[in-house]
Amino acid sequence: MTDSHRPVAAPLAAGPGTIERIDIIACSQRQDDPTWRFARGVITHVDGWIIRLVSRRGEAGFGHVLGTPIFQPDVARIEPVLEALRRETVGRNVFELEALHRRLEGVAGAEVCALSGFVCAAYDLQARMLGLPLHALLGGKVRAGIEASRIVSIKAPDEMAAQAARLAGQGYRNLKLKLSGEPGLDVARVSAVRQRVGPQLTLTVDANQAYDADTAIRVCRELRPLAVEMMEQPVPAADVDGLCRVHAAGELPIEADESIGDLAGLMRLIALNAADSYNLKLHYLGGIRNTLTAMRICEAAGVGYRFGAIFGPRLLAAQGVHLASLAATIHAGAELAEFDHLLDDPFTGLDVRNGELAVSDAVASGVEFTAGTPA
Repeated sequence: MTDSHRPVAAPLAAGPGTIERIDIIACSQRQDDPTWRFARGVITHVDGWIIRLVSRRGEAGFGHVLGTPIFQPDVARIEPVLEALRRETVGRNVFELEALHRRLEGVAGAEVCALSGFVCAAYDLQARMLGLPLHALLGGKVRAGIEASRIVSIKAPDEMAAQAARLAGQGYRNLKLKLSGEPGLDVARVSAVRQRVGPQLTLTVDANQAYDADTAIRVCRELRPLAVEMMEQPVPAADVDGLCRVHAAGELPIEADESIGDLAGLMRLIALNAADSYNLKLHYLGGIRNTLTAMRICEAAGVGYRFGAIFGPRLLAAQGVHLASLAATIHAGAELAEFDHLLDDPFTGLDVRNGELAVSDAVASGVEFTAGTPA
């Protein structure tokens, strides 16, 4: 993007809620562990963009766009969509959010992370203009804190055990262990962690599509004695039949993630009884509106859901915390504390204390942008 702060003329009549300026600001964050690995690849850093919507009165609302694929973002694919979304958004009334959302969905198409950045910024701006915390705008929190889960990346068994012990020492009571798709080694990894942290911590595992259905069933069976709470996305996203088979085998509770895709995909999986739980990611569902809808769909259907891993700045995590504060239950921890291992964060104001994230009552998302204002 040659000029990320190039002004775009407002095409509509101005009012207090008019979005007069939109800044698209590159955001690259290094991992504190550049060898961080999951089954799909190594993530050395997380690239994305900050979306800043500025109202006629000068208030600003912020959102974050995650660059995808997360381990090798396709900038050339994403940036034209961001520019198209900017053109569609500028001059619109932020309080006409339903109409704006429909317009943005049409422009974004398959680029749901780009959609999410603009939608979250619109909600943030609304809350700021109204002087409300984001959770109040969405209906009001039902809990003051969110118990967090942290991810243990793929390493040798003893290294994963040491990493898990460090996190447990920081107060985390829920850990998710990444698996590589190597059955014997994966079981050894989980066994080493369980031996190191003891029986009191909740452990889940995430294969990130690394197994076929038969192997996943066998691995689940071998993990049962280790008191694993759940296996996430054991098979490739497109293998819905395989996901249903693993779930039906009943060796461990199963959680769907990559197989969800969108709201229609979530409803399809629920109708097929494909999983016990559904991993809802704010950015991959297209932002606050769709994620809140997904939560209510799961609750109405009587199935479990969790708040999936958010890789990005404190802003994105804070918006996830506000959503999680509206949830009926928080099972096995919300994966909203991964910002804690990312460097170069342009936002402050959200921290983890003894494995828990406080739900802020400050205005809007409750975090502050510290990177300054572009010239």
